[in-house]
Amino acid sequence: MYRYLSVKNFRGFQEISIDPLDRINLIAGKNNLGKTAILEALFLHLGPNNAELGLRLNAFRGIEKLPANPDEIWGWLFYGRKTDQSIVISSRDEEKFIQNLCIKLGESNNVPVTTSGSRKSGTITIGTTSISVPELILEYSNSNGVSGRSRGYVTAEGEIRLERAELPPKVRGVYIGTRTRVPFEDAERYSQLETVGRQDEVLESLKIIEPRLKRLAVVVTGGLSMIHGDIGIGRLVPLPFLGEGTVRLLAILLAISTARDGVVLIDEIENGLHYSVLKKVWKAIAQYARKSNTQIVTTTHSFECIEAAHLAFSEDDVYDFRLHRLECINDIISAITYDKDLLSASLKAQLEVR
Repeated sequence: MYRYLSVKNFRGFQEISIDPLDRINLIAGKNNLGKTAILEALFLHLGPNNAELGLRLNAFRGIEKLPANPDEIWGWLFYGRKTDQSIVISSRDEEKFIQNLCIKLGESNNVPVTTSGSRKSGTITIGTTSISVPELILEYSNSNGVSGRSRGYVTAEGEIRLERAELPPKVRGVYIGTRTRVPFEDAERYSQLETVGRQDEVLESLKIIEPRLKRLAVVVTGGLSMIHGDIGIGRLVPLPFLGEGTVRLLAILLAISTARDGVVLIDEIENGLHYSVLKKVWKAIAQYARKSNTQIVTTTHSFECIEAAHLAFSEDDVYDFRLHRLECINDIISAITYDKDLLSASLKAQLEVR
């Protein structure tokens, strides 16, 4: 489990660190301070040999297509788009194990390109040559002496090529963004849970939002798998028709079960959830995360969400929760971490913690 995170030259951060991290971590702060960027940095850190993750971050933000230009595809990852500087993401866990990921853009790779000419009868091959193509370099190292170098680049033909380093198995990570999820992904995760007899765990938690729910089932319609719920009306109902909150909570719980011994990253956790159920939702998430030994890092804009989390963990035997509030002073963004006592005092004094 991560206890410390440091991020340099990434997105809007010249340098920021969060310490200490706990099992459940909630990141707050005003707009455009980098709450989502913290999740993205961790997402990259969880897959240090996969240059494709940079493309996925674009998709998470709704950018599906970019010009086949390395500076456009990966340039926005860098602070101030200064691609001559390296991104460095470092972590330390409870056993003092350190991992470092260094990301660079701009070094060149010689890529063979076939040159051609033309005759009246058509195109003919003349020969091959090499050109320099900018590439994204991922350099991983840890305190056990393990290291690896991966890369991604765009060929002269506009194809993205990825080369991964062979690294030991990494911590499993799942990212849940604010955009609409693909139903079949959750259906597949639920099926995996059902095969080991753990489906009732999520069912009981979903009753927080939909008390009528009796069971869940994966139904294939038109070749697509989707989770349906039985609410006692004589036929199964597609889960999205039971409300966004039900779908959101189920997606979170299924992600936790998938990332056993890993990390789940959730952008704007309160989306679709009414403030009146937030405390119960936090308790369900905490219980499920502990059972799966999963760490949660999530963001919020909501005061009600912060207050509900504090109340939920205060009523529990274990307060394994931290609030991390991002602040910008003199153009420098830093994180203020609240433990139980500090957060309790701040809420009583009605201080701003969002």
